[in-house]
Amino acid sequence: MRVTRKYLLAPEHETCASVYHCLSRVVWRTFIFKKEEKEFFRKTMRQYEAYCGVKVLAFCLMSNHVHILVKVPPKPKRMLSDAAFLEKLALIYSDEHLADVKRWLAECRAIENKEDRKLAVRELKERYTRRMCDLSEFMKAIKQKFTQWYNKRKGKTGTLWEGRFRSVLVEDGYAARMTAAYIDLNPVRAGMVADPKDYRWCSYGEACAGVGLAQQGLLEVMQKPDGYAINEPLTETWQEVMGEYRMMMVEEGAAADQEEQGVPGESKAKRRKKRNGFSASEIEEILKSGGKLSAAQMLHCKARYFTDGVVLGSREFVDRFFYRMKEARPEQHTKRMTGARKLRQVSDSRMYSLRDLRKDIYRIL
Repeated sequence: MRVTRKYLLAPEHETCASVYHCLSRVVWRTFIFKKEEKEFFRKTMRQYEAYCGVKVLAFCLMSNHVHILVKVPPKPKRMLSDAAFLEKLALIYSDEHLADVKRWLAECRAIENKEDRKLAVRELKERYTRRMCDLSEFMKAIKQKFTQWYNKRKGKTGTLWEGRFRSVLVEDGYAARMTAAYIDLNPVRAGMVADPKDYRWCSYGEACAGVGLAQQGLLEVMQKPDGYAINEPLTETWQEVMGEYRMMMVEEGAAADQEEQGVPGESKAKRRKKRNGFSASEIEEILKSGGKLSAAQMLHCKARYFTDGVVLGSREFVDRFFYRMKEARPEQHTKRMTGARKLRQVSDSRMYSLRDLRKDIYRIL
């Protein structure tokens, strides 16, 4: 049974916002993202975030791939007013093109027949607003604009990205918080920084630097109610919420920082391998706890679920998607009666995935 992107939608996607973790890699995984490339991609992402009406909750721009945790609202049923429509276009289009659109809109409004006038205005607006509240169009627009800018700058042509982006449907609340922390810990795991606050091209680094959009995204991730109380009830202040968020990351970050030093004379490959495993003290602690892993350790050893799990969240959330998919594609036979699969070797009873990574039952096309 295959899960295609056509069916990778939240069960309530038509009435409620849905959260997705998107990952896209550069072709041949070449390290093309330097400071200028990361800054241009970040700026482009924010432009299309505002234009498409989506919300970037967390992100991280690495040397050869990007992570974006994005909330996509349902498409609005009402057409934008002329003023709101032109305001949206001004976010990504040139003044010259915007002037052309204003002229075309005026011509449509000048049509005498009411029905024809209404149809002409709608067709004009839909030509530009079809990308709004659409995950695929949002990612496609960012990648295309970056490719055009990069190829022109480097005198290159052709494909820059390793195919279509991959996405995982993530449940709001606990699963979204864990995914955001996983995303922000990428530069720590790669040995680029010892603390994610020192990496300016991730959401936590931007938030610590005082960037309002990054703070708002992580604030929304941490404050989403879900029945999984983190500790104490969260307030609406940035400092208290980010204290909780940092505690989710600090254990993992500290372990990576300590192991990055390695042994004198040890090769970089061995240091990296050592950094990605558990130290003797960590293993001892795990044995004492009966094999139970902390949230930070789960981020470390089960990272594939955050990029390959297809759907991530509580048992109920994953099963709802599974039943919806079976109803949409009854011709695809499967012996599975439920969709939720426990994350292997992880004791956290709150996290399930649609895809059993060991058996590889599902494949994203």
